[in-house]
Amino acid sequence: MQKANTNVHCFLMVLIALLCLVPAAVATENGGSIYPVGADSIAIASAQPHPGQTLIYEYTCFYEANELDDAKGHSMKPLLSDFHVRVFAVAIKLSHNWGVKFLGGNVGSWIAVPTTYEQLHTPAGKYTKDTIGNINLVPFSVTNHKGIVHWLYELQVPVAASGYDKGSVLNIGQHNIGFDPGFAITVTPHHGKQEVGSRFDYVINNVDHATHYHSGNEFFWQFDAIQEIPHSKVGVGFVGYYYQQVTNDTQHGQTVVSTNADGTQSVGYKGRVVDLGGQVTLPIGKHGGMAFKWDHDTLVQNKARGNAFWFQLGVPFTYLHHPANHQ
Repeated sequence: MQKANTNVHCFLMVLIALLCLVPAAVATENGGSIYPVGADSIAIASAQPHPGQTLIYEYTCFYEANELDDAKGHSMKPLLSDFHVRVFAVAIKLSHNWGVKFLGGNVGSWIAVPTTYEQLHTPAGKYTKDTIGNINLVPFSVTNHKGIVHWLYELQVPVAASGYDKGSVLNIGQHNIGFDPGFAITVTPHHGKQEVGSRFDYVINNVDHATHYHSGNEFFWQFDAIQEIPHSKVGVGFVGYYYQQVTNDTQHGQTVVSTNADGTQSVGYKGRVVDLGGQVTLPIGKHGGMAFKWDHDTLVQNKARGNAFWFQLGVPFTYLHHPANHQ
């Protein structure tokens, strides 16, 4: 087995990478994931295009963390007393429903492109980078809306991020591709005044051929619940996700071993986090909406522990040209 270095610089390298839409580190190579966990946590399946419709979404996220936890959930603060990470990410997603029937739903496709600025403070110095992260491609998505029940299943293909430098302390995004089959369902009873939703994903990571590092496969469960305030269009509720890395990280075919804060070692460098927070939603016409949310990392293993602040917006593409038609 290949042992991770035990000095401070090793731990700094462990937490540098970031998600393509959600800039929080979560195990796997350099502590990051190729999947944008946390982005799909409002109207998860209901805010999908109807046949022939195109929707445009905007995601803004600020993430901050001052602590890295080991495999036992203990802080690495004694070794990383000067660790701070601040990330500002903006992503645009364009989604279209082709109106073609398949397996009980309609076939669609979408693409999401994130741009990210990251600032990292460590005992070794200060680093910044601004570039495009992991682009998410979904060539095949099947969605359906039947009364109060909305569902989708799809195959998502995150691709390697741009601007990767093998020797750099700070890189944005992951330098591998992945395959992510996912399923989501949202229920909107009482004429949409309430909402409960869940999304389940299993990410299969390919090897990073530059470093020969093979990140373990990952499971995500994202969820939300919203209640509309009486006599208003404002919704309030909670959001969150559960993340668990399922298989071990390997490099050059050998299982990765990490060193914990107490000096013991853990095999596989598997990450875990339960993320919980609150949200406020507002409608835009009949088919659009916006949301503000905050979430906090808990029960953390092998990842940074921090907070994320979100603004999300979704409107039909035609709204940009004919807003009066969507009032």
